[in-house]
Amino acid sequence: MNNAFVDASTAGKRGTHPLVAVLLAQLIYAAGVVIGMALLLPLGMLFPGRQSGPLFAVLMLLTTVIQHAPIFVLLWLWTRFYEKRPFASLGLAWGRDAWRQHLIGFVLGTAFIAGWLALQYATGNLRVDGSLWDSALIYLLPVAYLARVMMIAIEEILYRGWILQSAGARWGVPAGIALSSAAFALFHFVGPLMLIAPLHTFHWVLATNLVLWSVLGALLTLTTRSLWAAMAFHATPLWLATYVFAVGVPGQRPPDMAVLLLSQPKASPLAGEAALAGPFTGLPTTLLLALLCAGALAVYLRRSRVEPPTVVTV
Repeated sequence: MNNAFVDASTAGKRGTHPLVAVLLAQLIYAAGVVIGMALLLPLGMLFPGRQSGPLFAVLMLLTTVIQHAPIFVLLWLWTRFYEKRPFASLGLAWGRDAWRQHLIGFVLGTAFIAGWLALQYATGNLRVDGSLWDSALIYLLPVAYLARVMMIAIEEILYRGWILQSAGARWGVPAGIALSSAAFALFHFVGPLMLIAPLHTFHWVLATNLVLWSVLGALLTLTTRSLWAAMAFHATPLWLATYVFAVGVPGQRPPDMAVLLLSQPKASPLAGEAALAGPFTGLPTTLLLALLCAGALAVYLRRSRVEPPTVVTV
C-alpha cells in the first residue's frame, strides 16, 4: 500500500537501511544529549541555583533548546550529506495544514488524558488531593508546552519520521509500523542513555503500552502524511500530566505547582503508576490505547482507499 509520507523518503539519492537507522537513532540521540549537556554548563554557571518567576520560564525554554538542538543537527547532517534529501522530507513540510494538524494532535492528546483520568477514577485509582495553583502558571503553561513539543519532536522525527519511512519504503508500511514501534519501546528501556541512567523500570504492561502508543502515532502520521499531529499528540498528555493533572508519587518531592494535585491510592504497574511512566502505565491505559489504535486504523484504511497516493512537496 503506497503512502505519500513513506514515499517522501525517496527524495534523496540514497536511503539508510532500516536496521542501520534504528542503531544510528540510538547513537545520534545519546551523542546529541551528551553534547547538549556540555553546552549547558556555561548557562548553569551563569544562573546557579533554582530560579523563579519569568526567568525560570525563559531558562526552561532555553535549556530545552540547547539540550536537544545537537540531536537535530546530527540527524540533519546525516540526511543532508549521506541521504542527500531535505530535512523537511522527514514529515516536517510546512504549510497551512501544519497548524490544523497540530491542533488535531492537541485535541487527541487531551482526549487521551481525559480517557485516562476517567478510567483511573472508575477503577478507584485516582484521588484529587487539592491544588498547587500558582499565578506563575499563567505564563509557565504555554512556555512549558512549547518546551515539551521541542523535547518530543526529536523522538517523533527519529521514530515516526526516519525509521518509519526507512522501513516502510524498503519493506512496506506494516513493517515500518512494526519496526518503528518496537524500536521506540526498546529505546525507553535499553537505549544507551537509559542503560546509564534508567528512567523507566521494565514491565510488560508498560512495554505493551509504549508499542501501542507508537503504533497509534505511526497511524496518525501516515494518515496526515506529516509529523505535526503526532508531535502534538505525544507532547500534550505529558504536558497536562506535569502541570495540569499532576500525580504525586509517594517518597518523591511533590511538584512546585499544578492546577490539580492527584494521587493513585491503588498504584501498581497493572492498575497504573505515575512513578513508572505517568499516564502510560496500567491495563486501563492498554484498553484505551487499543481502542484508539482500532479507530486510527479504520480511519487510515478508509482514507488510503479513497485518496490516491500523492507526492509530498518539501
